Amino acid sequence: MRIIFSKIANNSYEAIIEFLSVVWTEREIDIFIDDAQKIVSQLKDGKFKLHQSYSKDIRSALIGKKHVRMFFKKENREEIRILLFFDMRQNPDKINDLLK
Repeated sequence: MRIIFSKIANNSYEAIIEFLSVVWTEREIDIFIDDAQKIVSQLKDGKFKLHQSYSKDIRSALIGKKHVRMFFKKENREEIRILLFFDMRQNPDKINDLLK
């Protein structure tokens, strides 16, 4: 399975890493990065349905001490698109706007 990161996913991932570098320790940042890589590996192995359903086509997983939700969508049989990394301490109404 091929994994593609959307522009919003790349930007939100970098913004979260930047924020965490101010608030968290290096060890906690490493845990966050490891969690994200673990989910990507699971998706590459075809374990899409293993994760929580957000909508009909979109699934998500909690990462980084469960403060960040990673959203992804199966585009076709060979490709999964990572849509967004969202800090769950924000207003959840933003999720729908960002996923459009």
